[in-house]
Amino acid sequence: MVREGNVTGNARYEGFCIDLLKWVATEVGFQYAIRLVPDHKYGVYDPETKQWNGIVRELIEKVSTEPFAI
Repeated sequence: MVREGNVTGNARYEGFCIDLLKWVATEVGFQYAIRLVPDHKYGVYDPETKQWNGIVRELIEKVSTEPFAI
């Protein structure tokens, strides 16, 4: 869920999945940046074009727009 108010970065989001992500990141030892995909879709396969959209497409194409240091 998106938080209301003047917050930025990963702090913009809250909820069970975010809490789980924070915990796993701490336990495993990695950093992350949460961002929304431009088309705001999770990923649906279009049988006509034989392509995915949303975050699935970005994962397939290895798209990364926010560099971050580990």
